[in-house]
Amino acid sequence: MNAPDSAGTLAAPPAVRINRDRYQAARLAMARAFMTYPLMRYAAPDESRRLLANQCLYGSMLSDALKHGEVYSTADVRGACCWLPPQQAHITVLRQVLAGMLALPLRYGLRGFNRLVDYDNVAREMHHQHAAGPHWYVAAIGVAPEFQGQGLCRRFFQPVLDRADAAGQACYLDTHDDKNVAIYQRCGFEVVDQRTPKGHPVPVWAMLRRPR
Repeated sequence: MNAPDSAGTLAAPPAVRINRDRYQAARLAMARAFMTYPLMRYAAPDESRRLLANQCLYGSMLSDALKHGEVYSTADVRGACCWLPPQQAHITVLRQVLAGMLALPLRYGLRGFNRLVDYDNVAREMHHQHAAGPHWYVAAIGVAPEFQGQGLCRRFFQPVLDRADAAGQACYLDTHDDKNVAIYQRCGFEVVDQRTPKGHPVPVWAMLRRPR
């Protein structure tokens, strides 16, 4: 699930790998980044509820990536990118539980939670189908609204893209916002699939970046 910044003309600050001490700031930046994201608006139509719900969801993703992968941001935490390495790219149910996702039904409500589960099931199927070999997975990427348009998406991607290219490994992500597709394409990702879960309105795009 990804909500990056749009292409901009301002110079982006450098990306740095962050640790647990930046967790709270990153969680809030991510939650704010996804406030207008189509899937989050669908899962939590009540905007007053959405911010806390998003903090729970993306806080869990951050926790998992901090433990099993790498998280990149800026020194002042304008957003975050959660990368999972090849050996940890597929998130298990146990990892979801340990990261804190058992609280999601309370935060999103049962209807919203069930919507997220349906989307997660489709995303998992696409992930396994289109990224079968060793690859890096972008579990989530988001930029706080006031910092969008500064090219941070590319900055957050680049450290791992360079390493993946050197190792001959692919990178994979999915998104639920058509505006993100072009942004990711400029970073070398290609659309490999698009599906809409039965009975739901928001599409899912699967995107793969082959090593350069």
